[in-house]
Amino acid sequence: MMTAILARTGTFVMVAILLEQAKCVTSLASSVPPVFLPTSQSAMIKQAASAIQTALLDDKIHLQTIRLPLSEAMYSESEEGFVADRAIGWQGGPQETYRYLSPLVRQLLQSVDTLGGGSNAAVLPRIQEQVMLDFDGSALMTSESPAGPLGDAQALIQPNTDAYYYPKTIPTIESQMVVQSNGTTVSRLFLLVNPAWRDVSSFGFLAPKEKVQRDLLDTYPTTYAVDQFVVRGQKCSLLKVWPHDWCVFVSNLPYDNDNNGDKSLATFLGSFEERPPYNVMDELILAALQKKN
Repeated sequence: MMTAILARTGTFVMVAILLEQAKCVTSLASSVPPVFLPTSQSAMIKQAASAIQTALLDDKIHLQTIRLPLSEAMYSESEEGFVADRAIGWQGGPQETYRYLSPLVRQLLQSVDTLGGGSNAAVLPRIQEQVMLDFDGSALMTSESPAGPLGDAQALIQPNTDAYYYPKTIPTIESQMVVQSNGTTVSRLFLLVNPAWRDVSSFGFLAPKEKVQRDLLDTYPTTYAVDQFVVRGQKCSLLKVWPHDWCVFVSNLPYDNDNNGDKSLATFLGSFEERPPYNVMDELILAALQKKN
């Protein structure tokens, strides 16, 4: 058991949180989050591009994982708009999610300045799209930088745990993103967008766990993510923006009687070095509800 003190508007609430991963807690009850939940798609794209650039240019992380929300429900204040996100993500199939993700990834690749210094400020990168497995809703999107091939980037959309993606396709693309220039090795940006896995358990019992952990989970850190859930009737959002920690936000669903039809603003509940499990978010929201009542 870990006792946490949640501060909200000068009131302190004592909450017992079952948190085996207690060491991953960065802050609870801070009134000002390190980053803010975006309120539009354009704001999300701008925020995601900044996170990707920071990881790439400042920290030399050219292999990255990003997770984008699967519906405009993120920005909607209508009950109907949020239905798609009630469970984990989308109620349609992978082909439907791909059709939604494709234009978002296109905008994102055109927004990322892979070489820095405004290398694509005047002319946007040229985007090419290649469907990988149609029934999987997967595709490879290539961004050709106007500054030259060293600034090119690729994004593999919706890879899953099938062997077609790993150990086959992903390592092949990864090797192609490393090139030689004037005797120097240059690693170009390669993104995994909304992969189907969360951890090694996603790959089943026969997968080589240590190899998966090393080659995918450790090699492709999450640099940007927006995940959404409904927890205790509240809209819970997880936000990761590199180099900041995972942030937990909550807001009333529009059909909550206490909301009175007013547009609700997301409340910051805390940040974590690692992605917090569901039970931690549940405890945080329970504490917030108890305080409200």
